[in-house]
Amino acid sequence: MAIKQPHIRERNSSNVDSLNATITEDIGSKIHQLRLAKGYSQRKLASLAGLTNTAISAIERNKVSPAVNTLGAILKVLECDLQTFFSSDWDSTQSTVVVKADDLIELKDVGRGVSLKMVHNNCPSLNLGFLIEEYQPNSSTEERIIHEGEEIGTVISGEIVIRHNGVLYHLKSGDSYVIDTSLPHTFMNPSEGITRIISAHTPATY
Repeated sequence: MAIKQPHIRERNSSNVDSLNATITEDIGSKIHQLRLAKGYSQRKLASLAGLTNTAISAIERNKVSPAVNTLGAILKVLECDLQTFFSSDWDSTQSTVVVKADDLIELKDVGRGVSLKMVHNNCPSLNLGFLIEEYQPNSSTEERIIHEGEEIGTVISGEIVIRHNGVLYHLKSGDSYVIDTSLPHTFMNPSEGITRIISAHTPATY
């Protein structure tokens, strides 16, 4: 007698794709939130985790799903264990309309005498980033900065020298700049006064 094989219900591929997308998106947004909470730029996190800036950017934007060892390296830097990271009790802060002065996120290790404060409302899908920048006399960003996207800024007070792709540009109060941030760039305050800049960049991650 032939043995009747049990009916195996096929899993709907669209449901699997949807689930995988949800998991990937959850990972990207959580890493994004943890990084901002630590005050790390993407470049800083990448350096500490032994990864490239491009890899961190792709993970946060849900373009790729990180391997377990890669995720572990990132979470070690962010001081979060895997159990907490994947906990259903994860506290995801709701996005807000108003960002108070005390809630600005100050990026770390951007250069001695340099302060970069990010305006962010906790929304992981934010498309535009905004920085409030302050440069002490004779200060500069620590190294040549490279990150995908574009940046537009205006010097509110003081003066700044921008080295963009090897070319120097001297801006004074009221001057603005538009740069391709995928090319190496450095900001330097050559004066004895404080320089203040406001800038917007895409993508919102930095």
